[in-house]
Amino acid sequence: MRIITELSETGPDEYIVLPAAVLERLQAQSHGQRMLPAIAAHALELAKDPDCNINDFAAVVERDLSLATSFLRLANSVLFSTGRQVMDLRQAVVRLGFRQCKHLIMTTSFNSMIKSMSLDEEWIRELLLRHSFTTALLGTHLNRTLKLGFQGEEFTGGLMHDVGRMLLATSYPDRFAEIDPLEFDEGIETLPAEEALICTNHCEVGAWFMIANALPEQLCAAVRFHHSPEQAAPEHRRYVALVAASDHMANYLQTHDEANGYDPGTNAAIQLLEESGVPRVTSRFVECASSLMATAHREAKDMLAF
Repeated sequence: MRIITELSETGPDEYIVLPAAVLERLQAQSHGQRMLPAIAAHALELAKDPDCNINDFAAVVERDLSLATSFLRLANSVLFSTGRQVMDLRQAVVRLGFRQCKHLIMTTSFNSMIKSMSLDEEWIRELLLRHSFTTALLGTHLNRTLKLGFQGEEFTGGLMHDVGRMLLATSYPDRFAEIDPLEFDEGIETLPAEEALICTNHCEVGAWFMIANALPEQLCAAVRFHHSPEQAAPEHRRYVALVAASDHMANYLQTHDEANGYDPGTNAAIQLLEESGVPRVTSRFVECASSLMATAHREAKDMLAF
């Protein structure tokens, strides 16, 4: 028996298929746990409305201390601060804008969920979180340097791209070392090796989780196709390619602990970005890759206190 979860897209993004045995493990582990708590889900729904009232939105967010703190922290960070500190949540929403607020809600909820998941070996959680944050930060820096035009979704995609690995770690504690040795030396054999053991892979598992939590199609595409961005639907391909490029760089940092020696020519997703209409990406990437990796590597360690 195989379980099919429908998607609204057509073509290669049409459906997710999970073996029943895998689905049973995932559901047993989650116990109905959802990524978005009720308050976060309500706030996210409000933010989707172009006519959303700032006061109404802020009144919902301030009911969740973790969310409210995240909004104020980001609004006063070097990314958004104008030199004047914001102490009022409504002012923070105005400074961030609803689009950034939506991604912050998902990021905060995801981080809280990952930290609450039961895992016997804590080092696995720490390793995957470090990789996820490094990928997210690299996506942010690449987006700005290459002027790709994303507004927060690049960080969210980088943070969540490997959620399937965390789900497998918690659902298969007895076999996870065999399924995923966490070597971060990924190639064309990575997903087939997982499929040989459990008849699916972490990308499909992660995409299933995205759909189950009714998260945006673009995020689902990044989770499902970050190993094969060329398979993403055309409207998502540039976004998925950015996440894939960031993941490739983060893998190198994870295995070498420095940017020295990284070969930009090995990052196939960069070529896909250029093919998607971004001018001179390849040459600009060669110039900036090493410095961006060093910066993101340092920021990730500071952020997670490694």
